[in-house]
Amino acid sequence: MKIIRLILKNTARNPRRTVLTVLSIGVSIFLVSTLQAVLHNLDNLGMSNSSNLRVVVHRATSMTETMPISYKQRIAELPGVKYVECMDWFGGYYADPSNFFANFATEVDDFEKIADELTIPPDQLAAWKRERVAALVGNKLMETYHWKLGDRVTLKGTIYPVDLEFIIRAVYTDTDDAALERSMYFHWEYFDESLGRPGRTGSFYVKAATPQDVPRLAERIDGLFRNTGAETKTEAEKAFNLGFVSMLGNIKLLLNVICLAVVFTILLVAGNTMAMSVRERTGEVGVLKTLGFRRNAILYLMVGESAAIALLGGLLGAVGAKTTYGFIHITSTKGVTFGILYALGVALLAAYGTWMLFAGASTARAWMKATRIVVTLAGGLAGLAAGLGFYMATGYVMNQSGFLADFGVNYGTMALGLGISAAVGLVSALLPSLRASRMSIAEALRYVG
Repeated sequence: MKIIRLILKNTARNPRRTVLTVLSIGVSIFLVSTLQAVLHNLDNLGMSNSSNLRVVVHRATSMTETMPISYKQRIAELPGVKYVECMDWFGGYYADPSNFFANFATEVDDFEKIADELTIPPDQLAAWKRERVAALVGNKLMETYHWKLGDRVTLKGTIYPVDLEFIIRAVYTDTDDAALERSMYFHWEYFDESLGRPGRTGSFYVKAATPQDVPRLAERIDGLFRNTGAETKTEAEKAFNLGFVSMLGNIKLLLNVICLAVVFTILLVAGNTMAMSVRERTGEVGVLKTLGFRRNAILYLMVGESAAIALLGGLLGAVGAKTTYGFIHITSTKGVTFGILYALGVALLAAYGTWMLFAGASTARAWMKATRIVVTLAGGLAGLAAGLGFYMATGYVMNQSGFLADFGVNYGTMALGLGISAAVGLVSALLPSLRASRMSIAEALRYVG
């Protein structure tokens, strides 16, 4: 217990250095946690309990090309096919181009059987199927735009030269992943009629009877339409979804490289900080040994101080990432409250950091005191602006409702961030602490850092 008390006291002996080190590690762990959350989201894109039974049929030449709707009947007759529906990506936006979210034209007859991970109240499902202009909307999308049942919504076309008006008749929730409650589904017949009934679709969603039928279906479907005017490519739903991600290039490698660069940077920062701290207190090692402290106790004291500071920074970064991305949405009352508190917190930290930067300066004269106060206020205002800017940028990204909308930092990612910060604290302090703890009393007292 004595060692723990000394560790805690040592972390507060140089507040400016401790605060700056904690902030640097916190920001770094925040970035690492966020990037790892993105990678986790990409790895699990399109995964659900039902997705293992679904395959997607699209044109072999390009996802943007269409196929005759008559393919549906031929696919449905294949052994192993349980349900099949056509589905088209409409790509429209609501009111403003920034209000973009996933919206699909789909056949409704067996929709709830194919997408059985979605929970839809039976009366709403019946109303959606019954009305030609009805729309089925995800729960989170309803919250984002403050829609309610019966509202009329117009989607402006981007890919197709039509604007479609809908009435919201049903709301779904996703039992596998609430973050996926950001799509809109409407009648394919209404969509086809608006285009002049070309009788073509961009894809077919097929649900197999058993998991064993999935690989066989891919071969059978593609073989069925080989050497036709619209050859197909059939793949598992997850592979189809990841096809969109692959258009961005090798983003996973890029994010992993960035994570490694961030970890290496904070290791250098923490290593330099702890080396300075140990060097400044080498004389104290001689005093501690004179008082009866053993080598191991001194080593634990120095390494423990570094680990405590690193863990505090890691906790700040991991919890900040979890809170910002996992729970808060800019359009909610809770989100606005958090945004204000977050910005004020950043402002206070900036003001405190600015004040501490001038802690060693003489403040005997009135003009120097006034200058210090003015500079501190400026630092606080800059921190307030930075906090608000970051929060609004985060909210904008989350409102875009793309495949990374509302992605969350899970507890495994938080544990990874804390583990990285603890490792950085231990590694950065180990070598200088070993060297200092092995010094003799006379050598330590004569040392000049």
